Amino acid sequence: MGRQSGSVPPCSRVSVIVPFHRDLAQLRLCLAALRASVLPPGIDLVELIVAADGAADDPSLVAAEHGAVVRALPGPRGPAFARTRAAARASGDILVFVDADVVVHADALARLARLFTIDPTVAAAFGAYDEQPADRGFFSQCRNLAHAFIHRRSNREAQTFWAGLGGVRQSVFKAVRGFDERFTHPSVEDIDLGYRIRKAGFRIVLDPSIQGTHLKRWTLWSSIVSDVRDRGVPWTQLLNRYHAPQNDLNLTLRYRWAVVLSYALLGGLLGMVWQPFLALPSLLLAAGLVWIDRPYYRFFASRRGLVFTLAWFPFHVLHHLCNGLSFALGSVLYFGRRWFGISLPWALPVTPWSPRESK
Repeated sequence: MGRQSGSVPPCSRVSVIVPFHRDLAQLRLCLAALRASVLPPGIDLVELIVAADGAADDPSLVAAEHGAVVRALPGPRGPAFARTRAAARASGDILVFVDADVVVHADALARLARLFTIDPTVAAAFGAYDEQPADRGFFSQCRNLAHAFIHRRSNREAQTFWAGLGGVRQSVFKAVRGFDERFTHPSVEDIDLGYRIRKAGFRIVLDPSIQGTHLKRWTLWSSIVSDVRDRGVPWTQLLNRYHAPQNDLNLTLRYRWAVVLSYALLGGLLGMVWQPFLALPSLLLAAGLVWIDRPYYRFFASRRGLVFTLAWFPFHVLHHLCNGLSFALGSVLYFGRRWFGISLPWALPVTPWSPRESK
């Protein structure tokens, strides 16, 4: 174990770090919201840093409009690299990470800072997306609602971290050596950081009242790529690397049973081509999925209505199927590398991030 959670110092100075590669319009909205934030008495926003990761669009003018400084970095090498290198030059006691496609609510930074000042045992904390994403497309609405639901229903004592809108004490961030720079594109680098913070004996708190509006536009294809390549497959490898608990966020027993039922439903639907009598078992499996995930569907229906929720159902089943595929692929990649030294595409290193690798 590392330093115990009760040993973290108080904070009074906040540095906000925004990793950026392209899309100045989103960056402008992000920085404007951050600059308009009001912090509690005794807490100062000492710097707003744009970590320009091999930026395809020059953020200098937009940053200057909002009193932000730009840390130009070679790349692109991914947000993990950008955040860690910007943090190395930050002067705040607490580091707040906000994605460039997130517009924080007016009270988000105040709520986040208050967690650290009220409770000195809190080493890191994060919030959630709100329920009204900027893009009105079907998949953007659904993905955003799913994220909001999971963060609202998950344990306050979190096992990991989210860098879309989250803060870490500078001392703790240094103690665990920052984000793993071996992640070269947006992935689960924040989950990895959270696991290392927890392994070092520190507390992480999830407070869904700390909110931001997501600007990203989701499509069916980008959802599949994110579920499998960017999150599911690498997250499975992290679960094995750290022997992490599987009782938080979307790793609970309820969600694992949903994956099993989704594959059984897929088998039943495919089998109906040759055996029509499988229609009834398939219908029962679909009903079972709705029952086991009834808080989720109740949440969707209360926010967008029954028709919207029914339209989302087959894509939610697809999401569960992607999670099952990701678990299988991630396990093969991890144990193939750990036991046989076979490094296939998408395979992560089996060892945690080492400070030697940042040199």
